[in-house]
Amino acid sequence: MSTTTAENSPQSRESGRLSGTLGAFSISLMIIAGAAPLCVVGGPMALGLALGNGAGLPAAYLATLVVLLLFVVGFTTMTPFVRSAGAFYSYVHAGLGRAAGIGTGYLAMLSYTCIYVGLYVLLGIGANGLVESYGGPSMPWWVWAAVGLAIISFLGYRNVEVSGKVLGVLLAAEVGLVLVLNGWIILAGGGPEGLSRGVFSVGEIFSGAPGVALIFAVLSFIGIEAAAVFRDEARDPVRTVRRATIISVTVVGLFYAITSWAAISGVGDSKVVATAAADPEGFLPSIALQYLGGVGADLVVPLFVTSTFAAALTWHNILARYTLSLSSRDLLPGRLAAVHPKHDSPHRGSIAVMVVAAAIMMLSVAIRLDPMSQLYTWTSGLGSIGYIILLVLTCSAVLAFFRHESHGASVLGALVAPLLGLAGLLVILVVMLLNLDLLAGDSKGVSIAIIVLLVGACALGPVIARMRPTAGQEQ
Repeated sequence: MSTTTAENSPQSRESGRLSGTLGAFSISLMIIAGAAPLCVVGGPMALGLALGNGAGLPAAYLATLVVLLLFVVGFTTMTPFVRSAGAFYSYVHAGLGRAAGIGTGYLAMLSYTCIYVGLYVLLGIGANGLVESYGGPSMPWWVWAAVGLAIISFLGYRNVEVSGKVLGVLLAAEVGLVLVLNGWIILAGGGPEGLSRGVFSVGEIFSGAPGVALIFAVLSFIGIEAAAVFRDEARDPVRTVRRATIISVTVVGLFYAITSWAAISGVGDSKVVATAAADPEGFLPSIALQYLGGVGADLVVPLFVTSTFAAALTWHNILARYTLSLSSRDLLPGRLAAVHPKHDSPHRGSIAVMVVAAAIMMLSVAIRLDPMSQLYTWTSGLGSIGYIILLVLTCSAVLAFFRHESHGASVLGALVAPLLGLAGLLVILVVMLLNLDLLAGDSKGVSIAIIVLLVGACALGPVIARMRPTAGQEQ
């Protein structure tokens, strides 16, 4: 009780820290919305079926869920001893030292910014398709992306509870549609081939390219650990972060596993690969049309747009808080370490995120990058690999932290779970690196650039730590 009071006091606000009374449910809503469930079903899931292991795809989601739950056990075991909202930065700083923590902070900013920008490509293209479907004019993707960026930045400037209410409505709509579709298929006993048995078949699980399936499964989970970013705005920081993280990971993992199984059942084990490969973008609408009729199919496109909007809003809030956290530690310009006196929001961080995203999109348009095959593919590739590296570093930090002193933590939370989680994450990282060309759009030059940027972000840690001895100190 004393910890919560101290961290959420007016004095903490004056020192560049946020405050609030968010509960586990509210934070979970934002995190799950950031995972963009409908976006995943219509994008990475369809590609995982087409390019991965087909009917065995649900097993990839379940395997990823197990690895991430192991990560979460160690992550949340360490949470009571990390009393700031720096998320990955703070955990790595506490476990591996200041230099590693600084590098982690910059890596998180780079990776999350790439994921954030990629969402605007999807938002712009999706919104244009929606307007055209109603007889409206065709506009460049960046016009709609700019509109979305303006609205999201306005919401990000205000109190996070405003964003939470918007996200709650949008998330309920998109998840509701998918759950209705899942229920209809399952209650009907599946399609012509009945309910899928691929997830129970070792042959199906390891058919095709299971490594590629694992990549797309991991992409579907990006951001589910971000509850720690909202630590200062939580009603009870330790318990709320733990509960919100576990809820988010579990709900998202089971949702994707069940939805992929239902989709495969609706099409048929023997036909799902060919169907998804023939038209990945139309995979979800075609299933919705088959089982829910024209109304269901008509709802997919607008809800895809709102799903992308909700995800971009969540990532905007996450990035704004990372900006506040790093700037308050003198790792970004100090002027960004400000909390709005009325909205209790990282308003300058929100503006900075908007400016950076707008600059990247303007540059991509100026040099004529293709929005999907280049800008989206490249940013998603960099962001996803950076994300896994962040998880690897954090797992390593948990092990190192409890190795120095047990702090009364259980062996499961301090050693067994993070060690097994680290092993699983390293396997995923190796698979991603071996398939880097796929994530980079089959461009060797882009693959090299991604590696250079990721290594460069991490290398900033020891460089900044040596040049500025007082920077990066925990608050």
